[in-house]
Amino acid sequence: MEDVIKRIVDAEKEAEARIEGAKAEAKKIIEKAKSEAKLIEEEIIEKARAEGEELVEKARKEGEEEARKITEAGEKEIEEMKVKATQNFEKAVSAAVQLVRGS
Repeated sequence: MEDVIKRIVDAEKEAEARIEGAKAEAKKIIEKAKSEAKLIEEEIIEKARAEGEELVEKARKEGEEEARKITEAGEKEIEEMKVKATQNFEKAVSAAVQLVRGS
């Protein structure tokens, strides 16, 4: 009978050791999963940041291009207005001279 009790006690000790080993293994698995999740989170954040920077840079370039086009159009319009003003000025001077001469 003593032998049976000793085997039961030994089996219980072995079961406790296995449970403790399983708990330790589970803890390691959880820590590893947390670590991997943290790395994945950091990768996702970095990717989102990089994509955000790309979008901002693209928008900036598009804005600069649009501003350049508007500036060019404005400069062209100013030149056209200068030409018309010069022509009108010359016509006005000519008309004033004719009025003064009485023609």
